[in-house]
Amino acid sequence: MIRIIKIFIAVVTVFALQACGELKPQDASLPAWAAHVSYKGRYLDILDVRDWSSEQKGMKVMLRAESIAMTDLRISFKVNWYTADGQPIQTVLGKWQERVVSPGQTIELVQVSPGPRAADYRFEIIEK
Repeated sequence: MIRIIKIFIAVVTVFALQACGELKPQDASLPAWAAHVSYKGRYLDILDVRDWSSEQKGMKVMLRAESIAMTDLRISFKVNWYTADGQPIQTVLGKWQERVVSPGQTIELVQVSPGPRAADYRFEIIEK
């Protein structure tokens, strides 16, 4: 009986080690845009995120996404802006905006920073 228990423990250990060896680090599987977008919905496929900087005007950012929903998709979005040292920039421009996206439609969400202090950003998108 003890021999059967030892064999069972050995088999379970081998399977557990094999399963752990197949796990990938989470960061390696994330898309490149994930550092700048907070989105947990299911019906919007994020295609691209780009940014441009200007010393006088600050940053301009654009997110391109396509609806994979079967019906119209209502989303709300905003952009949070941050200084070079990671401090949030409080602005009235950071309010939620709404869009309706038709099935298969590709949209571009373009936002301009509140000034030259902005060095980083994060899109927040929620489905309604």
